[in-house]
Amino acid sequence: MAPAGRSFSVVLVSAGTAAVALGVLGVVRALVAADPSEHPLPELISWWLTAAALVLQAAAQLLPSARDLSLIVTSALALALALVAPGSLFSVTALPILVSAFLAGLSVPLRHMRWTAAAACVLVFAGQLINSIGSGRADYVGAAFEAALQAVLVVGLPLLPATAIAAQKSARRAQEQMLDALARERDAQIREAIAMERSAMARELHDIAAHHLSGISVMASAVERQVGSDPDAARAGAAAVRQQSRAVLDDLRRLVGLLRDADSDDDSVKTLATIPALVAVVAATGVEVDLRVRRPAGGELGEGIGPLAQLAAYRMVQESLSNVSRHAPDAACTVTIDDDDPARMRVSVHNAPPPRGATLAATGGSGFGILGMRERAALIGGSFDAGPTGDDGWEARMSIPREPRPTDRKQTP
Repeated sequence: MAPAGRSFSVVLVSAGTAAVALGVLGVVRALVAADPSEHPLPELISWWLTAAALVLQAAAQLLPSARDLSLIVTSALALALALVAPGSLFSVTALPILVSAFLAGLSVPLRHMRWTAAAACVLVFAGQLINSIGSGRADYVGAAFEAALQAVLVVGLPLLPATAIAAQKSARRAQEQMLDALARERDAQIREAIAMERSAMARELHDIAAHHLSGISVMASAVERQVGSDPDAARAGAAAVRQQSRAVLDDLRRLVGLLRDADSDDDSVKTLATIPALVAVVAATGVEVDLRVRRPAGGELGEGIGPLAQLAAYRMVQESLSNVSRHAPDAACTVTIDDDDPARMRVSVHNAPPPRGATLAATGGSGFGILGMRERAALIGGSFDAGPTGDDGWEARMSIPREPRPTDRKQTP
């Protein structure tokens, strides 16, 4: 609660306590006035002193320090009233003490206020005993017993529910803090996984770009040597292409190459042509894998699919087969490369449900692999989705658009 809201609530509770206590005092006055023979009417000064004590007791709840101090002050004010004006009106002073004890139990742990509660009990006991003796009671033992009972009920009774409520609030607050900590930890893990995946993609992009930009540089050198018409202009243009290609290559190596993993043992560029070897490696581990390739008759696999997109397809198949090996090693798996669509290529990995009686791996997925595959698909302008199938299996699908052919680029206005 905000400080302003809390101050308002404290003032409201204090004013309410004073109003209720004065109201009870008014009811007592009315009862006494209705039957003066049964209850002797106290002197006027006693009414005023009791009303003043009740107001001061309610005002003690506004003390800026801890709540347990207000409990001591309200109990001491009741004792002062018993010393100054003992009588039947003294019992009304128990109401502000009840409220102060309840508020103290809500805001202060019981282990921190045990001495305060004991001191308040002593003050209430002394006030009640002095009031009984000052009112003319001669049974000291009975008066002491009633004073002790009054102290326990007025101070101890409201502390029990207040302590229970405070404990529930503390447990709820601790649970919320734990959930917040878990959420922050999860977010940190996701950010770290995405950063690692992007770093891996940047490393692979470096390898691909370096390979192809080197080829551009070689081709530009060949053009520079072989052009026959307008050799001066062609030579200058080719030299500029070569120079720019080398500059891009150097910049790319400096910027992206910083993210390379020096400990990586596999530096080969992964393409669609390397997927059969990947499937064979996974099948050698005991997983039943079937590779299906669909392509136009006489066409080349992956025509119009750039090297970065082919790498994304390879990594998607690799991650999906790894998930099958971890979570459903006994399930049959089918890798499909559908290259029939002239606009895009589709790659899917479908694993059937495990055979009846097979044991599923108990390891739970973190979801980072799916995040990485979705990042790769977005990087190449494609799409990725994964989820359960109607046969209780699982399927991962990636759609990869083809790059425009050179003839298409020339026809574009």
